[in-house]
Amino acid sequence: MRCLISNSSNPNFNLATEEYFLKNSAEEIFMLYINEPTIVVGKHQNLYSEINLPFARANNINIARRISGGGTVYQDLNNINFSFIHNCENREQINFTKFTLPILEALRELGLPAEFSGRNDLLIDHKKISGNAMHIYKTRVLSHGTLLYNTDLKQLSAALKTTGRYTDKSIKSVRSEVTNISKYLYAAPPIEQFTKNIFEKILKKSHNSLVKAIGTIEEETISKISKEKFETWDWIFGYSPKYIFRNTFDFSGNSINLEFSVERGLIIKTEIKITPECSQLAYQIKDILTGTYHDFELIKQKLSQLVLNISDAKYNVNDFCNELF
Repeated sequence: MRCLISNSSNPNFNLATEEYFLKNSAEEIFMLYINEPTIVVGKHQNLYSEINLPFARANNINIARRISGGGTVYQDLNNINFSFIHNCENREQINFTKFTLPILEALRELGLPAEFSGRNDLLIDHKKISGNAMHIYKTRVLSHGTLLYNTDLKQLSAALKTTGRYTDKSIKSVRSEVTNISKYLYAAPPIEQFTKNIFEKILKKSHNSLVKAIGTIEEETISKISKEKFETWDWIFGYSPKYIFRNTFDFSGNSINLEFSVERGLIIKTEIKITPECSQLAYQIKDILTGTYHDFELIKQKLSQLVLNISDAKYNVNDFCNELF
């Protein structure tokens, strides 16, 4: 098995690395990586219904989508991500317990009372420290997960706080009480050392293991995958299943009741109710939104043109846009 620790903290590059090894290699892979602050949604999720977009934008948190299913996770520089890629001809052999067991054993060898949950998680003291997801490609399987080491749990909670404004049939995240691994370690080492400790434990358990970093040619291909897929708006936002958005909020002293339908990221139908004397304004907003991608910056740019026709100085286009997500 080829073992490596990624030198990149770019979430899209690391997600692209997983896809590259899954689809373009016959090697079995074990990889660890740490990302910059990022919210990562599952492949089949409605991104907007899973995250706190205004908070993410205000705090420069990256937003990404992975190729595996499952729920949304928050990661930062004190969270470790692990990936296993195996060849597996028999799909009956594919299960979370089998692929996550090496991580569980490594944690226990480091003195941590970790255990499996009834779902696809790892727990300490009945609290979640690791969420796991999987993706199958032909006869290969990617199983990956997180390890909350010393993550900012307040930031995690705020980033994943949802509004309830969305109706859809997408996969929903199951919220669980979480905790950090470092809390259960005496004289917890820096995350870099803990990552190295996990890596060495897995390395010793692996038969015919080989430590081999990402090569220059591999890096070029991975960067191309990242740019052409994982960094694109179509993948991150537009891949969400169709949904209906509803919200009621105050605007320049008027109550606005707004509803629109979205397919492949595009707002295809808009309904808006506002006081009769503002019917012209309602028409303008409806005209701006319908046929526009449900994208913050794009909608903000279009609504900014509307500001010129509004005398109320209290109006703030950024605040208005926050009500549309």
